[in-house]
Formats: sequence, C-alpha cells, structure tokens
Amino acid sequence: MKATIRRARIADVDAIRDFVRQATRGRLDPSGDEVFDRLAERGMLLAFSPERELVGLVSWRVENLVARILDFLVYPLDLRPTVGRQLIEAVEEEARRLECEACMIYVSPEVSSAALAFYMGLGYTRWPEESLSEPWREAAHEFDALGRVALIKQIRAERVTRPI
Repeated sequence: MKATIRRARIADVDAIRDFVRQATRGRLDPSGDEVFDRLAERGMLLAFSPERELVGLVSWRVENLVARILDFLVYPLDLRPTVGRQLIEAVEEEARRLECEACMIYVSPEVSSAALAFYMGLGYTRWPEESLSEPWREAAHEFDALGRVALIKQIRAERVTRPI
C-alpha cells in the first residue's frame, strides 16, 4: 500500500492518541497533553491509508549529526513492510537533508525476530563499539538505562570531523 506521509500537526493530537491506544490494544494510553509534548520535543511523521485512516507514525530527534528514531508504530502490523518502510525512509531523507551521518533505532532486547529482520532489511545493524565516533557512541548509549539497544545505519559516506 502506498501511504500518504506528512508531518504531524497540533490538530492531529486526538487522532494520534487514539491510534496509539488502538495499535497497542490499550497497553499505551497517552493523554492529549503527553502527545502534545511529544510533538513539541521531536519531529513526527504520520502515515495515512488511501481511505485517510492513520496507519503509522514515527518520531525522531537530531543531535550531533545523529538522527534518533524514538517512536515507531504501524497498525495493522501487516503494513510494516510497506508503510513502515515509507516512514523510516522519510526520516532518513529528513536526516540527510540535515546533513546527519547516521540514523539510530532503539530496540528492546526482546524485539521480535520479524521486527529485527525488518530493521536489518532497511540496513540497520549493531556496530562494534570501537568503530563508533564519540557522538555516535553517546547516541548509541542514550537509552542503555532502559535496556534498549541501538541499531545504526550510516547515511552519509564521509563523517564530519570539523563543524559544518
């Protein structure tokens, strides 16, 4: 399915809240204020079906030329190979536009094999610690306390060694 991808707006807060509740079967139940705060602190893209139903979202933040994908949700799950790919690729395009060197996705150690295969199919992998530059290393360890592991995709061939 070809989804329509666009930036989230304040007017989308209720739809995002309802989508998260539905997609997680109530396991996550954000308030409107929590969704608003997320919109204020990071970029967020939404994916809509041809019928204009919300079917996916992704949020990210950029710091030190590293884009961090923080929220990623596609529902129904069978849309992940198409809609999920479109969302991740849209973030990567934004990151390239911002001259980022890499994108990172944080996953739990219990991530499903299907989800891991999806991320790896998009080029995300674990990198050896010693191969990471300082900004990459800091970003990779940002969510250690939560037990998350960073999967990394280099999106810029040459690394920046001095300010742009």
